[in-house]
Amino acid sequence: MERLELAKTAYLVMDFQNDIVDPKGAIGAQGMATQVREKHAIENTATALAAARRNGALIVHVGVAFRPGHPEIGAGAPLFQGIKEAGALVEGSWGADFHPQLKPMEGEIVVIKRGVSALAGTDLGAMFRSRGINTLVLAGIATNFVIEGTARHAVDEGYRVVILSDCCASFDEAMHGFSLQILSQLGASATVDEFCAALG
Repeated sequence: MERLELAKTAYLVMDFQNDIVDPKGAIGAQGMATQVREKHAIENTATALAAARRNGALIVHVGVAFRPGHPEIGAGAPLFQGIKEAGALVEGSWGADFHPQLKPMEGEIVVIKRGVSALAGTDLGAMFRSRGINTLVLAGIATNFVIEGTARHAVDEGYRVVILSDCCASFDEAMHGFSLQILSQLGASATVDEFCAALG
């Protein structure tokens, strides 16, 4: 991986929330937490986050959450219907909170979205343009949802995308692996170790 230009790079830590990655979470209990644990996605992302902090990179924490009763969710995609039926990811709840190992620090940007892509319906694009950001480094759960959705959106907006392949996971290995194959056509892939080296 080539060296990153820090002033133009943002590191996005996406959807590492208790309902998604904790075994007691509404989504984590469906197998997601097992895959996250087996891939060491939380630990790897924490390592990358620490390196980004040491080097002064722009860090963005992205979460997905809904008002009580999930009024933002219509009768569309099964993904969101499942979240609504499970009563998951409600603003202010334990489930919507970021995992303890990946909590935002003071001064780091936090963005809450209502959908899949971190760029859809949020002000991230405006913040990135104001800072001259042209490269997005992505870590998140799940690979085939927030990572793939954000990567597709980012490429359409003209950003260079780097996927941290060991900082993501999905419901099973097949979903994760197939999504990484698709993502290889959208941007570069790197491990957490390669990312840390590219920062320094």
